[in-house]
Amino acid sequence: MNHVLWDKTIAKPVSEPAALEQQQGCLLQIHPLDINRQLFELSANRTTIGRETTVDLSLPDTAVSRVHAVLERSTNGFMIHDQSSTNGTFVNEARIETHLLQPGDRIQVGSYIFKFLCSNHIELQYHEAVYTMMTRDGLTGTLNKRSFMDLLTREFQRSLHRDSSLALIMFDVDHFKSVNDTHGHLAGDEVLQEISKRVGQVVAEHDIFARYGGEEFAILLPGVTRVEAVAIAERCRNAVAESPFATSAGSLPITISLGVADFAGLSDPQGAASLIQAADAKLYQSKRSGRNRVSN
Repeated sequence: MNHVLWDKTIAKPVSEPAALEQQQGCLLQIHPLDINRQLFELSANRTTIGRETTVDLSLPDTAVSRVHAVLERSTNGFMIHDQSSTNGTFVNEARIETHLLQPGDRIQVGSYIFKFLCSNHIELQYHEAVYTMMTRDGLTGTLNKRSFMDLLTREFQRSLHRDSSLALIMFDVDHFKSVNDTHGHLAGDEVLQEISKRVGQVVAEHDIFARYGGEEFAILLPGVTRVEAVAIAERCRNAVAESPFATSAGSLPITISLGVADFAGLSDPQGAASLIQAADAKLYQSKRSGRNRVSN
């Protein structure tokens, strides 16, 4: 995969080595992905971020204030200052007024998410961040679909050859289109991030949790039976439904519908896609049965 960088002074792609040699501080855009504007160099003293076209880093997003945040170089490093923005500036998911940035910090302005890179090892930080972008979903931090499918294929073949347990939970957000249409895409993004956080606290570290697409997620559970997977799915459902979500649009009640399938229950386990189809069918059964429930 070829990654091009963006030089704000000439507004066109430049070669990777030339860009990295000059960088002292930069922002790597990880969401939404934009290969034509991936890396933004911070100016020597002050860099402004906002929706206006006159700022240094202009973001065409109604959730971004006209002048949203300012980054300034100090003797201690780069400081980020929120400019009394409507929707706030977030560093590592915490809303800030002023914050001293550290390499690898995750900055969110409206629906845009950046990774902060700086100092002597910026090239290494860049390549590590790009590798993460290739395997992880930029918005939620869960595995992306490509990585999930690779792991599913491997685990499915292992179960096929060893006759071992393998369960899959598929779930999506109930009435998610209504959230976006009524409250805006920023609130929708916040819902997806909070769901990932809550479900991530339920599943074990060795389980495989991924954003499958849009508002749909998958949890692959090697060595887990269907009965055990149903119990995990119920804990995930409860974790989401137990309390409203705090978003920029206010407090929102959110629920998910889940479907569970396992390798042992497949009538014709010929490929990994058959496990996805089985779990998806159970997910839509949950939808038809009234939502906010688990079907298996």
